Amino acid sequence: MKTIKLKPANLLYNIFVFMLVFAFLGVNIAYSVPAGLATGVALGFITSPQVVLWAAIQKDIWQNHIEENLYKDNAFLSTFVQVDKSYIDGRNVHIPQAGAASAVKKNRTTLPAEVKQRTDTPTSYQINEFTSDPILIPNADTHELSYDKRNSVLREDSAKLAEEVAEDVLLSMVKAAIGTTTALPAGNILSTTGDAVAATAPGATGNRKAYKLGDLQRAQSFFIRKKLWTEGRMYAIITGEAAAQMFPAESQVTATYMAAVSEAERRGGIMYSAYGFKIMVRSTVFVLDNTGAFKPLSAEGAATDNEGIVFYNGNCMEFAMGDVKFFEKTDDPTYYGDVYSFLVRCGARARRENFDGVMVIKQAATA
Repeated sequence: MKTIKLKPANLLYNIFVFMLVFAFLGVNIAYSVPAGLATGVALGFITSPQVVLWAAIQKDIWQNHIEENLYKDNAFLSTFVQVDKSYIDGRNVHIPQAGAASAVKKNRTTLPAEVKQRTDTPTSYQINEFTSDPILIPNADTHELSYDKRNSVLREDSAKLAEEVAEDVLLSMVKAAIGTTTALPAGNILSTTGDAVAATAPGATGNRKAYKLGDLQRAQSFFIRKKLWTEGRMYAIITGEAAAQMFPAESQVTATYMAAVSEAERRGGIMYSAYGFKIMVRSTVFVLDNTGAFKPLSAEGAATDNEGIVFYNGNCMEFAMGDVKFFEKTDDPTYYGDVYSFLVRCGARARRENFDGVMVIKQAATA
């Protein structure tokens, strides 16, 4: 914080003026000294707005800001089973996998019954560390700019960090567990069946079959058939293009599905409620190559890529957030300014080894 410097000549002038005024008003001139000093301090703040503008930054506030915005801007994270921070030990989180249930016999005649044991096996996922590149705010910028560059930069960097975390979590819904090659089974990936529309994956060319409202019914049937339907815990994350194709603005049916969303759900990121799914919309979900493999969203696009959307049972997904830290180094003598950065540790995975409770619908190429 900048120190206010009060010039003695200015203080004496202030005191002299108050002496004249107080003498004219019949006020004890002894009060002119504290009045002059108070006026000098007040004027120092008025002429030095950076004192207020550049108050010391609060680390706890920014750390809470990162965590809150991660959930706010990526509402689907709050639909997963949340792992308490106290259970996060090291870099891995272990999920016990229940073995097969005991057999049931009708009118058992053979006694004693055979005693068996259930074999449980764990699966794991990794807690990843996401860090922003350190950013320098030069000392000159804290004095010469007419806006608060520091807070502007930190807001943008924390938003970018949240986006990178969310995209990694999305990919974790369908990617392999630690030390295995297991991924979302091909049987959990369905294809679109609508009319031909322009391809929408980044870099893709040609036409693809459009999403249809009936795709929601196919997804519902998939989960019911797999005995993985939990009323009130079924979610979908779709792209803007998928929403436009399934929920056209001029359709009365669309209005019905929007009206089915409560105000509390709307604040939580739910835009539509249809066929038992609470549906969220985001700019990107998945990109799959022409072999059906999932690509990182940062990967270079290809002409044959296809967009994908995801449906899941919230009880079958898990999200763990560890440390959230804000780093700062003010008045750095080698950079002549302040340096800041962020760190977030988190991870996610489908809770079952074989990715039960998750399915994807991808765009299909037209004939």
